Amino acid sequence: MKKLLLLLCLFFLVSAKNLAISKDSISTLYTNGEFKTYCVLAINASDSVVNSVVNTFVQQMCYDIKGLFKWGLKGMSLANEKDELLVFDFKETRYDKQTHILKGIGDVIAPGVTTIRNISVDSKLTLRTFSSGKREVRLELASPNLFIRDMHGSFYFIPKGKQQTGYLQIVTNIRFAWFFDLFITQARYKKIMEWRLRQILKNIKEEANKR
Repeated sequence: MKKLLLLLCLFFLVSAKNLAISKDSISTLYTNGEFKTYCVLAINASDSVVNSVVNTFVQQMCYDIKGLFKWGLKGMSLANEKDELLVFDFKETRYDKQTHILKGIGDVIAPGVTTIRNISVDSKLTLRTFSSGKREVRLELASPNLFIRDMHGSFYFIPKGKQQTGYLQIVTNIRFAWFFDLFITQARYKKIMEWRLRQILKNIKEEANKR
């Protein structure tokens, strides 16, 4: 009887896990000044196609940000588009192969409040591929700036393998600098950051489906 109950418990745990991951979702937890966001999106394109798209995304993120705006950062209002809360204008990126530091340069504008021109966001870029085929693209803030005090985030591609569906995931932890920490409430974070993280996954999925 005990063995039967144990098997039933395991069955329900596995079923619940599969049910949870099968649904596209995004959520943010705010604790001690840190925004923790988790987003997952199912993708049906072949593993090889998705890997190719991920490679292109990383390549253009490092060396061709203008090309990335055409698809990977499309619809994210990062090129000085009108926004009521916070305007981002990312102008260029530079990547150092020796240090693995990705430098992003741009403006951050809180309309009617403050403007920070030519802010530099330096992040260490790390790429990993696991034995399962799962891939990780990780960015960690190398030094704090006037906008962000601390940040680390990972993008994952979980291949289909023998399953019918693969998954794209983003997990981020962000602490804003003191002024923006006061300005960006939990409600504003959803309008400023959360939807943009989901848009990245949607753009990658759309490009993979095209290919």
